[in-house]
Amino acid sequence: MLSANVDEVMDRIRSRFDVEVTPLKIGSKTLKVLQFKDFDQYIERFIESESVDMLSLPYWAKIWPSSLVLAYFLGKQPVKPGQRFLEIGAGLGVTGLYAALCGHRVTLTDINEDALLFAQANVLLNGCPGAEVRRLDWTDREPFRPYDVILGSEVLYDTRRYALLVEFLRRALAPHGTIFLAKNSQISGTGFFSELTKHFKFKQTVQTIRSDEEVHRIGLYAIRFKEEPTVH
Repeated sequence: MLSANVDEVMDRIRSRFDVEVTPLKIGSKTLKVLQFKDFDQYIERFIESESVDMLSLPYWAKIWPSSLVLAYFLGKQPVKPGQRFLEIGAGLGVTGLYAALCGHRVTLTDINEDALLFAQANVLLNGCPGAEVRRLDWTDREPFRPYDVILGSEVLYDTRRYALLVEFLRRALAPHGTIFLAKNSQISGTGFFSELTKHFKFKQTVQTIRSDEEVHRIGLYAIRFKEEPTVH
């Protein structure tokens, strides 16, 4: 994404959306997060104005409880010089941004242009030099240097893309790297894990958190190659 200052990015967003900057405390840090003033109202207007199915809804615009769980976990991981993080389906960028503020070098990615704009604003608002924002299409076959750590929260909502996601992860992860995924336990992801275990092994833990007077069970997954992939 082209560099821009925070005022330019904010002006672009405010010309189209009703937004606000709110504090978000995770661990010992408080982030400034640009988001919709009323997410539910935005969704209602989106549905009324568009002919859409559920999978086309702007999920990127919500801060999911799984993002907070994953962010907090990553903030506890040691910072290793030269280690590169890739966040997929970053949305507003909360998880990757928090990891970057904790000292990790993170590339936040999404395919949605509006999500990228909001993520860029949040990086600039928090003055975070360890984070960059880029567009990423999982179908793009352009070669790139694999990442040491890949992270994503709530990226398993589209069952049609499970095989595509696993194939992308195979290309994007360094041989000894780790993938950290978080999802609400209400989403089974059975098809994804069936596809995943053809090439990867994983460990799972479940965290229970409260958000908006609701209880959420969040699955946190650490995923690694079964065996080191062959380099061609």
